Amino acid sequence: MKRSESLSEQVAALADGSQTASFLAERSLERAKKNAGLNAFAALDERTVLAQAEAATQRRSSGKTLSPIDGVPIAVKDNYLTKDYPTTACSNAAPLEPSGTDATLVANLRAAGAVIFAKTNMHEWAYGATNDTSTIGVTRNPHNLDHITGGSSGGSGAAVAAGIVAAALGSDTGGSVRIPSSACGIYGFKPSYGRASRNGVLPLSWSLDAPGPMTAALEDIGHLLPFFLGADPKDNSTFNAAPFGQISFEGKPKLLSLTGKGLERSDEVDAAIRSALSTLDAAITEAQLANVTGYFAAWEAILHCEATAYHNALLAKNPEGFTSVTRAHLEAGRRLTGVEFLEAQKLRTHLLKVMLNELPDWDALVLPTLPVPAPPHGQDKQKFGGRSVTTQDSMTWFCWIGNLAGLPCLTIPVGKSSKGLPIGMMLMGKPGCDEKLLAIARNIDQSINGGEA
Repeated sequence: MKRSESLSEQVAALADGSQTASFLAERSLERAKKNAGLNAFAALDERTVLAQAEAATQRRSSGKTLSPIDGVPIAVKDNYLTKDYPTTACSNAAPLEPSGTDATLVANLRAAGAVIFAKTNMHEWAYGATNDTSTIGVTRNPHNLDHITGGSSGGSGAAVAAGIVAAALGSDTGGSVRIPSSACGIYGFKPSYGRASRNGVLPLSWSLDAPGPMTAALEDIGHLLPFFLGADPKDNSTFNAAPFGQISFEGKPKLLSLTGKGLERSDEVDAAIRSALSTLDAAITEAQLANVTGYFAAWEAILHCEATAYHNALLAKNPEGFTSVTRAHLEAGRRLTGVEFLEAQKLRTHLLKVMLNELPDWDALVLPTLPVPAPPHGQDKQKFGGRSVTTQDSMTWFCWIGNLAGLPCLTIPVGKSSKGLPIGMMLMGKPGCDEKLLAIARNIDQSINGGEA
């Protein structure tokens, strides 16, 4: 696939007058129609898009531009509240009509003049990593329609990868920003827990969830994070959150590549990661993380308990509103005990202690984003590293670590499989060090991709 135009390029074109917001909106609408087979969107209204774009065009012509991204089309996952589109989480359980309310991050982008383009398809209630469970049907990978996008932010990944929009919003509880970004060959960023507001984002698991941008180029993330990071009185987890700061890092980064039991990957993916690392001017070491299986079980226990707690009343009232797959996940949460939940929280604390104090010193941890390239639709099992793993678990194989530990995480494309499917590499930073991670990633991306996807 040809590289999509980046948000940064759109910002530059709007600034120099070579493109207008109306032109960008019309082109995005045209591309959405051309790529309708991807099934990337849950809601899209042409008049709503064009009205926003015309207002942005008029602001620029009168010298009243609201921000550099004024007029840029941005798609929004269907679990973010939006005042001009329904919010359904791609489920029949409890669709919400437009209520005149935006999620905080949507409101921030709208106040900056961004054109809220559409609501994107997603795995029902964000409770899955394939994007094959949705009331509007599966989302298809732009690189090969027979393959999944990954989830749960699959519609956002497909929309950006296909060049319909240069950026989209996702949410991430166990990799749901990074999984489809990797599978679709784009960039996806999960902030540190508590640095970005979740207000107005329908939850899956309160203590694991994080909103994040998905973009065509790495530098695009820097354009969006000023509207993501910082305190929001409507989300108590962000009480001490620092606003977006300077992206900087001096010297040669210390990269720690995690391997070993529980972190297996296919030979093809492993070769792509090793090849990418070989190009870098960095101090690279390898280490194993003990008890991966135990930590993974802790992440799953927290996820199931918190998801069931959120949905419990609705599950009792309207069980048929959920698909059978999602309902089974929610029923599993009912079988977990309070003791098991608290033991999982103890393991979570222990994981962060190990990562910060017991592993060799590091500036960024390195893993593949996915252990295999995007699987075909309907394929239930994946085989890699001597294991046979469900497709669902294979998609979250590495990504859950960042959520359980609350780390900032980023996936960048580093190659293609023998079938032409993207392979991504994940970087994880220390809690709160989001800008440092982006600075390290910028140099890595320059070495691997020349700054381009």
